[in-house]
Amino acid sequence: MKRGFVLLMVFGLAGCGYTGIMPETYDGEAFVKDEAAISAYEEDKLLKGDDIAERFPYVESSELAGTVDSSAGEQMTLEPGTYEAGEDLEPGRYTGVLVDTAGAIIIKDNAGVRIMEISIGMRTPDATFDLKPGYTLTFKSRDGELELSSVENDMMEPEETGSLMIPAGTHTAGTHIEPGTYMLASESLPIMGESGEHRIYWNTAGKYQNFDPLEGPDPELSVSVEINPGDTIVSDYYIELFQQ
Repeated sequence: MKRGFVLLMVFGLAGCGYTGIMPETYDGEAFVKDEAAISAYEEDKLLKGDDIAERFPYVESSELAGTVDSSAGEQMTLEPGTYEAGEDLEPGRYTGVLVDTAGAIIIKDNAGVRIMEISIGMRTPDATFDLKPGYTLTFKSRDGELELSSVENDMMEPEETGSLMIPAGTHTAGTHIEPGTYMLASESLPIMGESGEHRIYWNTAGKYQNFDPLEGPDPELSVSVEINPGDTIVSDYYIELFQQ
């Protein structure tokens, strides 16, 4: 009986290799560790790697640094389609809201690099972002309309508890958020530095921790992050930070 079980296991594994569970193209060479990426995560909880742009395409943009002049007041309703800043929309800072339906906002820079793809719905009801000259905004929805309002470059203020909820979009330190050291309670914090070098902080406990809003997140389940003057936060969803 035991011998039959062993034979069954052998044939079972052979079948796994045949059906693709075992990679057929593996050449037998040892995998090479990316020591720099391992060190960056272990020391600072930063994501590094040659394939980082597949998950965070904004890292390939060279136009994210800096802000754009903007004033509050203009409001419009957009049908699904693509709109270019400087042609169809005035360059500036905008808040987009989608009510009672779902859709997506895709923003690309002058070179066609996708900066953000924000799924607008119940979990992310709105987004606030800069549209610089030449940027395109693509709104996708089956039957919805996007309410777009121009807004000023206002500074976000934390709650009394120290919590700072950053909406989906782009936000620049020194203009929209105070530079400084924060605790990251959410999963990730993608940043483009003023010099064009990206940093992506990653918190493996960000999706799962529950904490008392009056006490803040558990330091052992959070990540300490440094936001420097001129850094631009780029996010497809809400991010929660706590001041340290």
